[in-house]
Amino acid sequence: MQQYSIANQAMTIGAYADAHAMDVVRTYRDDGRSGLTIEHRPALQALIRDVTGGHPGYAIILVLDVSRWGRFQRVDEAAFYEFLCWRAGVKVIYVAEAFANDDSPFAMIVKSIKRMMSAEYSRELSGKTVIGHRRLAGYGFHQGGKPGYGLARVVVDSDGKRRMGLKPGQWKGTATDRVLLVPGALHERRLVRWMFEQTAGGASFKAIARDLNARGEKTAQGNPWNCRTVAAIINSEKYIGNLVYGRHQKRLGARMTGSHEDDWVRCDGAIRPIIPRALFDAAHEAHKGRQTRMDDEAILRRARLLLEREGRLSTPLIDAEPGMPASQVCGRRFGGLTNMYRNLGYVQQRNAGCADARRAISTWRRSVTAFLADWLDENGSAVEQDGWHLRIDRAWTLSVTVLNASGKGKDIWFNHRPVEPTDVVVYARIRLGEAAPLDYIVLPGASGPVLPHRFYQHNGPLVDSCTYPSLAIIGDLARLSRLESQRCG
Repeated sequence: MQQYSIANQAMTIGAYADAHAMDVVRTYRDDGRSGLTIEHRPALQALIRDVTGGHPGYAIILVLDVSRWGRFQRVDEAAFYEFLCWRAGVKVIYVAEAFANDDSPFAMIVKSIKRMMSAEYSRELSGKTVIGHRRLAGYGFHQGGKPGYGLARVVVDSDGKRRMGLKPGQWKGTATDRVLLVPGALHERRLVRWMFEQTAGGASFKAIARDLNARGEKTAQGNPWNCRTVAAIINSEKYIGNLVYGRHQKRLGARMTGSHEDDWVRCDGAIRPIIPRALFDAAHEAHKGRQTRMDDEAILRRARLLLEREGRLSTPLIDAEPGMPASQVCGRRFGGLTNMYRNLGYVQQRNAGCADARRAISTWRRSVTAFLADWLDENGSAVEQDGWHLRIDRAWTLSVTVLNASGKGKDIWFNHRPVEPTDVVVYARIRLGEAAPLDYIVLPGASGPVLPHRFYQHNGPLVDSCTYPSLAIIGDLARLSRLESQRCG
């Protein structure tokens, strides 16, 4: 929106600085970046890193308004980043807001409301965008994503006249233009038809992938073929000319989820077909027959032969075995590969030290959680414990997760636990056998779903700026919580 352009923000902020005898010594700008998360905002990450690193060279941060700080879907996340600045002695001023950001109860309430309004605006905008995409998909226009192997993208104007083809990484340049899918390179189209013919003749997806790799063929992304990439082509109606939109949905940084077939948008005949409908149906019938022919006993017999030959079972071995269903199919049939192994009397070989490591990790988790509960209680906070969760002053919640080093001489810490649904999560990095944790990563619980399962010595601006040598930061949070409670009381 024009009123939020970078130039307008800089002009308004510059005018405020002049009026208050301030010098702007540094500018952080995220051009065209979404404010939903910090992960895709390198300038905001750099700001937090500079502030928490000490001596940033300024005492005040000027922001146009609350929404420019971020439209985080968890409003506590925006407050957390502002708190990091406050803790470092750097004040945040919203120059276009009618209230003073003076830590008064009024300012706290107004900021919270405005943050919720910003998050709601993003949700409403997302809903309108989805409606627009579904409408255009119903007319047969491509709505983003990779076109698929054997297909290409072309840009057409508002009258439907072709403008140009799009290469990978290119976008249309005019809002009124649209994108259509068309048949791609001749070699790829021939390979697609060959895959359908092989499937219709009774070949498995694994066998087709094996043949493609033996011939040196690559996917559209330049990767080797596997049963999943072959299945994606055989199951796609794009190759008979039908555009289907909305099979999966992913909104506002949430995880990808499947959609019910009734919610799909279809446009038959939107693409010039690469294969005839009869070949498409024959391939599906043949694959369906392969799936129904092999019962559970037949799968177990093949798995037992594989076990006798190899002496062990694993996902890669199952996926590479000719005539054996894919590991995903086996997992669905038996409720997981472990259950299938149990039917065969096979016990997976595990590291003998894993059980000891798990016990040590649980001991550390109990120890750090108990220490925090006792320490906060001694310093005046009311602490309630429910399992692994601590509730502090009935205002916010906290949990502890232990990250264990790999023990192979590499500084890699692993987290195999789901993130607890608390306001703050403390990640204690340990090396088994040492007397104390190496350090602590303190993050809002909302950031958990986007964090990796492994951590390194340095993990990027977000994690590094929230890494502390002790748990003193938790004491600061508790004191701030009590202070606000007293003010509001």
